[in-house]
Amino acid sequence: MKSRHSYVVLIDLPEVLPFEMKKKGGIKEILEMGEEDIKKVFEFVVLLEKAFGEEFSFIGEDVIAEKFYRRFLFPKGGFMEIMTEPPAAIIAHFIEIERAKKFAEALKRVLANVVKEKTVCNILKSSVEVSTEKEDVLTYKKWNEMKNIREMIGD
Repeated sequence: MKSRHSYVVLIDLPEVLPFEMKKKGGIKEILEMGEEDIKKVFEFVVLLEKAFGEEFSFIGEDVIAEKFYRRFLFPKGGFMEIMTEPPAAIIAHFIEIERAKKFAEALKRVLANVVKEKTVCNILKSSVEVSTEKEDVLTYKKWNEMKNIREMIGD
């Protein structure tokens, strides 16, 4: 069965999200994230919950094709994946486009409160995408290309 879904994507190319891993490494380093680093992810999620108006449920962690995900379920339908390895990414999936748009606006409000540098904040907010397709927008290939560009530029 094929079904369309809507999704919201934010890729933190300027690397300003508070939970993004700052040290280099791979899956091993992500799995060894300290308690303080994990706490930052959940603090960000709490801000998103308040802005979106729903309490999310943490449903676990997963590694797929060298990407490490922390996943959260929305009680009224949909789920969110957060990747903390640079470039950090947030991908939220919904059946209804209206919910995706509502989430995108909530994410932009949280970014306005979390990212203090106004120019960078505006760039991030304008990069929040709402799309509807049959496939995920952030494929491993796209993410890996961004990661490679980041490594070429240097830290």
